[in-house]
Amino acid sequence: MAGRFKVPFSGLSGSYIPHFASSMVMIVPFMLTVTWLSATESDYSFRQENYRLEIAFVLTALISFGWLMSMVIGIVFDLFPLTHDSQAFTHTHSNQYLLINIIGQSLIMGGIFSNNLNLMFEMTTIGLVLLSWGLVSISWPSWKLHLDSIEQEKNCGNVALVPALLIPVSVLVVLGCWIFRQKTGLLEFGFAFNVVVMMGSIALTLILAHFNRRLAWDLVKFSDFRPVVAIYLVLALLHCFSVMMYERGQITEGLANVSQSLPFFWAFISTRPFKMLKKAIGSNPQPHSALIGSAQWYFLVVGIMSLIPDFDEGKFINISYVTLLFSTAMLSIWGSGLYLHDDHLHKSIHNRSTRYKLLIFNAIGVTSLFMIGFRITILGDDTDLVYYVMRNFALFAMMAYMLIILFRDLFISLDTWHRVPMHYERYVS
Repeated sequence: MAGRFKVPFSGLSGSYIPHFASSMVMIVPFMLTVTWLSATESDYSFRQENYRLEIAFVLTALISFGWLMSMVIGIVFDLFPLTHDSQAFTHTHSNQYLLINIIGQSLIMGGIFSNNLNLMFEMTTIGLVLLSWGLVSISWPSWKLHLDSIEQEKNCGNVALVPALLIPVSVLVVLGCWIFRQKTGLLEFGFAFNVVVMMGSIALTLILAHFNRRLAWDLVKFSDFRPVVAIYLVLALLHCFSVMMYERGQITEGLANVSQSLPFFWAFISTRPFKMLKKAIGSNPQPHSALIGSAQWYFLVVGIMSLIPDFDEGKFINISYVTLLFSTAMLSIWGSGLYLHDDHLHKSIHNRSTRYKLLIFNAIGVTSLFMIGFRITILGDDTDLVYYVMRNFALFAMMAYMLIILFRDLFISLDTWHRVPMHYERYVS
């Protein structure tokens, strides 16, 4: 096997580190922004009845376009040049994205802190344009990689289609929905597209990549990889249109909720969760990422939540969307990032940490979302404070944990960091 895979072009290997660090750092101002919206009496704070959907849309975009997407892009820049022996990606692409992403997030959060509704809308639009530009900028090298793989008859270009087509197209659709938000149903359509289509597809792809490519568990046949993702996309798009139709009074709320649950149930069933459990905790348990395994099962949880109407839309417009981001999307992305980091350290998969602390912190945050969605009261009028403390503790603890891991492994660890991660060839699609 060693002779079959030559050492590839690796000039960008390790570039995940600044992207991961950027992601962790930008969580701090994001938490401060959410705190400000929770505590103040501005025209668009959580205490007001107006602009709830707009604020939910903006905060979700900050997560999916901003600090959470930074982890995804870090993985892309680190792995693609290695697994595909390609120079399509460069340090210029990486640095450009990093700078634009930070500026875009900062502008949006600055607009929210301005306490001026019109200025907030204007700065949010500019910030979303920058975040979209940064993500669209990676489409060309990803598309070039896909074309090169076809020309050279390499079976490695399919995965490049996700950042080449899905992410850029998704961000442009979401940006368009924000710009034309006065049209009935478009803001809801963009909200659903952002979470269910883009982030759900990314999570599903990473789950498949981990168990099928990295671990070679063959949960899904290789020939079924594209159909699994394609069916998910079709169901997700049907949900987006059903949301818009519901807002226009063309279908019932119950039908819209059912349409939302279908892509999540499909993502859960199609990835063979019971086959995964048999390998993970059976008589002969095999090492894997517990974070990514949990992300797979959270698809089921979110699917069930989607069937239950929101009890309190004032907290979040759609609590299941937020839960998907905080559970399935975050755990699959962070789990993939940490597994890649351990690959660079050449740690045996049998001796890797299970990261149960991250799962516990994440569960605390998800529990706070359940409490919000089902209006569970603990301390009377101070219940909102409980929600706030749980949610922010979870995010801060996860961020701190990730930063500690990176600092420990890169600066004070006796383990050697390697430019080429172990078993990199298994990431080839």
